Amino acid sequence: MPLWQLLIPENAFTPAEKADLAERITNIYSSDFSRENFGFELPKFYTSVVFHEIKEENYYVGGVPRKNFVQIEVVHIARSNEGAAASQGTTVEEILRRYYENINGFLKPYFFDRGYEVEFHAENAPFENWRIDGMTPPPPNSAAEARWYKENRSSPYDAVDADEAERLIASR
Repeated sequence: MPLWQLLIPENAFTPAEKADLAERITNIYSSDFSRENFGFELPKFYTSVVFHEIKEENYYVGGVPRKNFVQIEVVHIARSNEGAAASQGTTVEEILRRYYENINGFLKPYFFDRGYEVEFHAENAPFENWRIDGMTPPPPNSAAEARWYKENRSSPYDAVDADEAERLIASR
């Protein structure tokens, strides 16, 4: 999962703009770009995007109401920076450079060009804390994960993949 939570001013975006932004965010993780830059392509349904519209009188920064402020919080769990760096034969710093360069590029027309102040942070959560439909997600790059990618939904997977998932969790 990447889970994106965007705390935005009320009525900042139309439904069509939200849909476009959600698609762009999903494609960071589920496209040729993600495969080429990070060494993976996640099933699209792993990515969730939630828009929280905040009334001006309910958003304070430094104790002062702020009408043009956007807070973006991202939780990554399906892959780690270290894993992406290892699969690409590069450093975590290079993976983060690519990630933020892409983020800044697609945020620009939605936020920066519209005069919003933006605070962005991403954090990693342990894979072992993650469940989808009551199941531990399949191991990265496994046949079961490839099936989930193709079907764009979760489904039970066989004991071999389940054992591999448990070994992955135990090794962390």
